[in-house]
Amino acid sequence: MSHDTPAPPGTGDNSTDGPVWTAPPNEGSGPAGTGSGTGTTVVPFRRPDTPADPDTVDGEVIEDGRWIERSEARQTWGTRVLHGTGRVLAGPSDETRARLAIATVDAAHATGSRVRSGARALKRGGRVLHRHASIIGAGIEAARQRRRADHDHTDLKAARAAANERGDAAAVEALTRQHNESRHVGVDAATKKFALAWSILWRGSAALAVLFVVSVIVGGINGFGRWLGVFNANDVLAVWRDALTIVYTIAVVIVTWWWAIPTGWMLLKLSRWWRDGNRLGEQVLPVHLRKQAVGNLRVELSESAIVAALANIGNSKLNSVIKAGWPNRDSENPWVQPPMVDGKGWSTKIRLPQGAPVSQVAKAKEMLAHNLACRPIELFIRPDSEDPTVMDLFRLNHGVLREPVDPYPLLHDGATDYWNGGFPAGVNLRGEPITATIPERNFVFAGSPGSGKSTLMITLTAGAILDPLVDVDVFVFAENNDYEAFAPCLNTYSAGVEPEKVDAALEHLQALYDDLTVRGRLLQKHNVNSVQEAGRAIVAKEPGLRPRIVVLEECQKLFRQDKPEDRRKVVNLVVNLFMAARKYAVHLAFLTPSPSDQSLPRDLIAVTTNKACGAIGDKTRNNVVLGEKAHENGISALGLKPRTETALNDCGTLIAVGFMDEPGALRSYHLTSEQREQIAARAAEARGATTVTEIEVVRDPLADIHTVIADITPREGEQHPRAAAIAAALSARWNHYSKWKSKQVLDVLDGANYKVPTTDRIFPVDPARVADALAARDTLPVE
Repeated sequence: MSHDTPAPPGTGDNSTDGPVWTAPPNEGSGPAGTGSGTGTTVVPFRRPDTPADPDTVDGEVIEDGRWIERSEARQTWGTRVLHGTGRVLAGPSDETRARLAIATVDAAHATGSRVRSGARALKRGGRVLHRHASIIGAGIEAARQRRRADHDHTDLKAARAAANERGDAAAVEALTRQHNESRHVGVDAATKKFALAWSILWRGSAALAVLFVVSVIVGGINGFGRWLGVFNANDVLAVWRDALTIVYTIAVVIVTWWWAIPTGWMLLKLSRWWRDGNRLGEQVLPVHLRKQAVGNLRVELSESAIVAALANIGNSKLNSVIKAGWPNRDSENPWVQPPMVDGKGWSTKIRLPQGAPVSQVAKAKEMLAHNLACRPIELFIRPDSEDPTVMDLFRLNHGVLREPVDPYPLLHDGATDYWNGGFPAGVNLRGEPITATIPERNFVFAGSPGSGKSTLMITLTAGAILDPLVDVDVFVFAENNDYEAFAPCLNTYSAGVEPEKVDAALEHLQALYDDLTVRGRLLQKHNVNSVQEAGRAIVAKEPGLRPRIVVLEECQKLFRQDKPEDRRKVVNLVVNLFMAARKYAVHLAFLTPSPSDQSLPRDLIAVTTNKACGAIGDKTRNNVVLGEKAHENGISALGLKPRTETALNDCGTLIAVGFMDEPGALRSYHLTSEQREQIAARAAEARGATTVTEIEVVRDPLADIHTVIADITPREGEQHPRAAAIAAALSARWNHYSKWKSKQVLDVLDGANYKVPTTDRIFPVDPARVADALAARDTLPVE
């Protein structure tokens, strides 16, 4: 019989002898405490079969003064001693131990991996169960709230409270009567259900009893003569017995499997609750149970998030009512519309408490936007159209403002109609198309370079040229290529920074102002009050009534005159034309990167219908374009960023007034150079135009002298007006003559064969002689 004798743990050499080290003479006990001369087995490390470096000899490092000698091998781990003999049996080899060690490590790793995988699977399964349990809980809560609302008649109570606030006594009385009647609806319904069930049970039982008696009697009678077949009363009773057996079997099954009925009912209810909870959306779940929870934190708008944001905008009234439990108190129903996805954002409607009007919340828009994790430009606050105590809040999803806009809708085909439909302008923040109505409208666009004001005007111009009955005049007081592609379709086109270009534009505006009289006579001729009323049919026959759109880019060059009197003259001309031209279908569009009273006169802005402002530097310039205190009222473009060399940012996004029912952000369509040429080719084909010429200022000086001289009153003691007065009158009326003096007037008259006498250097001009000279010139035969 043998037994294992364990040795000190370690990995050893199982040979019968081996190298040992011993202490030198006269040096106490050995390392094992066995006394002088007693050695301990030196355990060599397991080597690779083939040394990496054949020149390296493996060995054991020993301290100085020690030496190697042979001694008896001591027992090591895995050694067995045969009992009674003392014979040492060899244990596992080094290779076997190595394999066992590697297998042990691999087993430990595999076991640990399985444990970790199992833990992860268990955690994942627990999260899934927790998530769906939360969804079912949300569905149960929603069902409870519906039942409570139906039981408490919260809708009727809220309607009655609103009617009471309005002072509508009749509505209050009717709602009170309806509320009282609705309290008895449940009792009446239960009574009718019970009566119906009792009636069915009683009548069914009576019918079965009658059927039983009749069938037994018929079976008994038929047993004598077999008139109705081969059956008797016993056969009838057997049928009834089988029917009772079936009923009994069903009852036994029901009693045996009674638990299946409530189980099935509960599964059905859980399924219904889960659907109700899932319909509410991810926002009803805790953050850690939501799908893509990190992204949801940035895009979802929950009731709790809105209330927390309102509590931190610095409004003392809101702070106090929120601490008191608003909006979750039973006595209030503030959520007119819970937060929900609306297009490319989230919208909600909430009735604010007393003392906190929507206008005060709108003033804290910047702080509220910060609390809701969005930019101010992405947040819109306004009173509800039906109830001013309700705040209509819309928050755009992050990054939507810088996503590409949909393609221009008329890029490949289609045309526009000035009278019906208008011209495509862009889309609103919800992605809905915005069409600009043109009749009786004027336009002012402003914004920093790269903000997109020209992009919006180019889009409107593209729509204008796609209507063959609309004439478009473009004046660009700069050197750029924005409108070159449209040149074949423009009625007049002038681009450049020369002073002559400004003079040409002023002359054109003056000519349009003078032409209003002609347009008025044409309207009288057709017995209509405006070009809009005249319609396409009349305008197609009367070229003098064609709608006219005049675009003036970099309009600050038009209004910034060196002399105050020159500026007043320009402002008066433009404002008078602005105010008088709308019903005559003459529309002006002014664009400037620097809105101010010098670049956009206040009187001009006051009569402008459609205004848009891109990225702008300060609120003063913002308010110049969009109206007084526009920034303070939440109509602001300060949050927009213009285009840079590395990023488009908010280029093409403008805060617009007049394009939509309410002021808001408008994202204009973008047309590349190739797309503009494509549209211009279609428009030119429809118009039959192939070339365009630069606008040239052509005046008839003699006719103009004849026009103004009739309105000049001669000085006291003089019979005729002086030539200097005629030059001043020409300059005041037409910018073309702004530099004229007496000499230019005398030269024109001299060329018409009227030599003006000197008369003490006052040069009196006889109106009759001017009329004769004009008549004589007009009657000359044409060569």
